[in-house]
Amino acid sequence: RIWVCSRESSISFTSGARLVKGKKSVAAKVMAGVCGVRGTADWFGVSKDGDATQKWQRKSLRHCSMRYGRLKPQVIRQMDLSSQDNISLTSTETPPPLYVPSSIVDPLARGRAFRMVEEVDGYSVPQTPVTPGAASLCSFTSSRSGLNRLPRRRKRESVAKMSFRAAAALVKGRSLRENATLRRMQRRSFTPASFMEEDVVDLPDELDTSFFARVRTCPRLLCRWRKAKEGTPGPPKVPLRQEVVSVNGQRRGQRIVVPVKKLFAREKRPYGLGMVGKLTNRTYRKRIDSYVKRQIEDMDDHRPFFTYWITVVHLLITILAVCIYGIAPVGFSQHETVDSVLRNKGVYENVKFVQQENFWVGPSSEALIHLGAKYSPCMRQDQQVHDLIRDKRDIERDSACCVRNDRSGCLQTSEEECSSTLAVWVKWPGHPSTPQLEGRDRQYGSVCHQDPRICLEPASVAPHEWPDDITMWPVCTRYNTGNHTNLPHIDCTITGRPCCIGTKGRCEITSREYCDFMKGYFHEEATLCSQVHCMDDVCGLLPFLNPEIPDQFYRLWLSLFLHAGILHCMVSVCFQMTILRDLEKLAGWLRISIVYILSGITGNLASAIFLPYRAEVGPAGSQFGILACLFVELFQSWQILAQPWRAFIKLLCVVLFLFAFGLLPWIDNFAHIFGFISGFFLSFAFLPYISFGRMDMYRKRLQIIVFLVVFLGLFAGLVVLFYVYPIKCDWCELLTCIPFTDKFCEKYDLNAHLH
Repeated sequence: RIWVCSRESSISFTSGARLVKGKKSVAAKVMAGVCGVRGTADWFGVSKDGDATQKWQRKSLRHCSMRYGRLKPQVIRQMDLSSQDNISLTSTETPPPLYVPSSIVDPLARGRAFRMVEEVDGYSVPQTPVTPGAASLCSFTSSRSGLNRLPRRRKRESVAKMSFRAAAALVKGRSLRENATLRRMQRRSFTPASFMEEDVVDLPDELDTSFFARVRTCPRLLCRWRKAKEGTPGPPKVPLRQEVVSVNGQRRGQRIVVPVKKLFAREKRPYGLGMVGKLTNRTYRKRIDSYVKRQIEDMDDHRPFFTYWITVVHLLITILAVCIYGIAPVGFSQHETVDSVLRNKGVYENVKFVQQENFWVGPSSEALIHLGAKYSPCMRQDQQVHDLIRDKRDIERDSACCVRNDRSGCLQTSEEECSSTLAVWVKWPGHPSTPQLEGRDRQYGSVCHQDPRICLEPASVAPHEWPDDITMWPVCTRYNTGNHTNLPHIDCTITGRPCCIGTKGRCEITSREYCDFMKGYFHEEATLCSQVHCMDDVCGLLPFLNPEIPDQFYRLWLSLFLHAGILHCMVSVCFQMTILRDLEKLAGWLRISIVYILSGITGNLASAIFLPYRAEVGPAGSQFGILACLFVELFQSWQILAQPWRAFIKLLCVVLFLFAFGLLPWIDNFAHIFGFISGFFLSFAFLPYISFGRMDMYRKRLQIIVFLVVFLGLFAGLVVLFYVYPIKCDWCELLTCIPFTDKFCEKYDLNAHLH
C-alpha cells in the first residue's frame, strides 16, 4: 500500500482498481480506498502532505502573478525557502547547483558586450548574450534558475484568437496543420529559410536572449541544408529589417523581423500592369531606363480600405431596401393590376393600377424615389410639375361640396361630376348657406366639412379672416362641438379626402381604399388638395425648407449608395472588388474616393438635366469614372509598355460594350458618358504618374492644373444648366433606352394627365 500510494494519484486509482477486480480481497479494497482518498485530496490541494500542499500553493501563486501582476518580494522569498527545505528533506537525488561560476562563458559570444546586470527584488541576476542557434549553460541558468523569479509560462490562447488565426490561415491559402507547423518553427531560436513567408520572427518568452545586428556565421547543419535547397525553387526572399526592443527602459539588443504584408494585397500592384493590364496583355518593354525603373519600384502599394467600405455599405442598404419595400414585378415592360375598389360615388368600380417592371429584382420606382434616387422634381422646382399643381388648384378653386339627397355622404368635386338628380351641389354664392366676407358674399366654396364659421382653430376673425380663395384656406384643427349646424356641407358624412398618387405628386379627392390600392399617400387631416404638399410626400427624406420649392440637392451623391435591385448590387460589387480594388492599391483610398464620388456626382447631375423625370440609382457614373482611370493609366505608362495599342483596343471594346448595355431601361447612359468624362479629367489630376525626364515631369505637373480647371468648368456649366437655364430634350431618351417593343421604354406614371 505504501509503495502504490507513493505514486501519482492516477496510478493509485488504476492499481487499486486492478487489485480489487483481480483478487477481490479485503486488503486490496482497503488499499484502493486509501489511495483513492489520497489522490483526491492531492488533486484538490487539501492533503496533509507537504509536497502536494506546496505544489498547490505554487500553482496558485503562479496564476496570481500571471493574472493580477507581480507578487510581493517577501512572498517569493518565503516560497523559495520552503521549496529549498522541501528539496533537501525529501529528494534523494543531488540538487542542481544554485550558483554557476562566472568563469563559464559562452564561447560563441566572445568579443561582444555583456548586458547590464538586472536587479529583481534586490538580487542581481547576471545576463549573458546568446548567439543565434546556440545557447550556453550560463545563459540558461541566468534566465531560468533565478532564485527569486518564477518561470514565465506561455499564456493559453483564447477561442477568439484561435478562430482568427484559423481564418487568417484560410485567407493565406494554408491548412490549419501547415499554419501550426509555421507557428512552431516561429518559436525556434533560429529561423530556417522556409520561414521567410511568415510576417514576424520572434523569440520565446522563456529565453531572455537577443539577436545582434550582424550575424556572419550560421550553424554548420543549417548552412548545408540551405546549400542543398538552392537548386529547388523556394519562396521569394523578403528583405529583413531590424527592430530595437527595449525592456524596462534599457536597450536589450535588436531583433530581426519581416515587414508585415498588406491585407488581401500580397502582391504589389505594378504601375500600368494591374488586373485589367493582365486581361489586356500589358507587359513592360525589355529595355527600361533605370530612372524610370526606380520610380516603378518606389511606387507605394496601398490597402483598398475605400473599396471594402463602399462594398459593405452597398450590400447593407440593398438588403434593407428589399426587406422594407419589397420587390416590384420583374420584367422589362409595365405591370397592370385590376381590382374592384370603392370610389367616390359610393359604389365599387374596376380600377387599373399600372407600374413599371424592374428586371433588377428590387423595389419599385416610387420606393426608390422615397429612398433618395436621382429625381429632378425633388431637387429643384420643376416647371412641368409646377404647372400640373397650378392647374389642379385652378380647377379646385371652382369646386364645391356635392351632398347626396339622403345625407349619406358628401364629396368635394366639380359640377360635372355631381349628379343633379341624386345630389345637390352646394356652390356659393348661389346657395342660402353662403357666408359673408367684409359685408359681401363669398364667391368660392363651399368646402366639405370646413367652414370659417365653425372652425375654432385657426379661427376666421378680423383681421385674420380666411381669404375668399378656398385654395388658400388653412387646415382646421379644432371644430365647434355642436353636432348640427344646419349647413348641408357640414352635417354630411365626408367620403373623400386628398390622396397623393404617382411620382409627380398628382392629388385626388378620393376614398382611403382607392388611395391604398394606388400606393398613394392619404391625408386624413386635410379636406382640399391645396392643403397638402404631394411632392414632399413623394420625395420623402428630409422635408423641404419651403414646401413649395423642392431642395433635395443631396440626392446627387446619396443615389450613389442605392441600387435598383439585387442583381444591380451584385454587378457593382463585382466591379468594385476587381477594378476599383486594383486601382486603389495603386492610388490609395483618398485619391480613388475623390475620383469615385466626384465622377458619380457629375454623372448624376448630367442625368438630372437630360432625363429629369426618370428615377435613377446606382454608382453608374462613378464606375465609368473608374474605367476612365484605366485609360489614363494606360496613357501615362504608354512609353514603358510593349504593346500599348493592343491594350487600348481591348479596353475600348469593353467600354463600348458597357455603353451599349446602357440602352436598356433602368440604366442611364448620360450618367455613364459624363461620369467617364469627369473621371478622365480627374484621373490626370489625381492618379500617380511616372516622369520620363525633367521636361516630362513639368508637362505632367502642368496637365494636373489644366485638367482640374477643365473639370471645374464642366461641373459649373452643368450646375447652371440644371438650376438657372433648364433645357428640355425630347430625343435624349433615345440615347439611354431604345424602344425594341411598344412598352419597352414606357414611362412609369410620369406624364399622367388629370382625371
